[in-house]
Amino acid sequence: MFYCELLSGLWIGDTDILKNKKFIDDNNINIILNCTQMFDFPDNKDIRKIRLPFSPVRESNSDIFLIRENKEKIISLIKDNIDKYNILIVCYNGKSISPFLVSLYICSESDIDKSSIYDILLTKDSTLELWCDLSLFF
Repeated sequence: MFYCELLSGLWIGDTDILKNKKFIDDNNINIILNCTQMFDFPDNKDIRKIRLPFSPVRESNSDIFLIRENKEKIISLIKDNIDKYNILIVCYNGKSISPFLVSLYICSESDIDKSSIYDILLTKDSTLELWCDLSLFF
């Protein structure tokens, strides 16, 4: 099981974390962005649940299209909720798509150079993977 808090109240994790009621309760997770096609959400009616059906195949063209079509919605979801709620972004391994979506948010909300964002996130967990080049989306 993998999880990491990248920004205050903004968590990333792998699919196993979806089954961990203790983690979800202890960290007061209010919103889950599930970036998988098949893994179920936890059975909790108080959690807002959003699915972005990314492929388990890395860097598929359909995933790039999915991000292009939903980038502003993803950024707005984080921006509009990060101060009030705790957010969990889940992908298959927790280390690729999830931190990439956090990177999109950071890139849109800060003046940090795109090429530096992943280096900053790696200080939180050195095993995070660069899923895709951020410059493709800005």
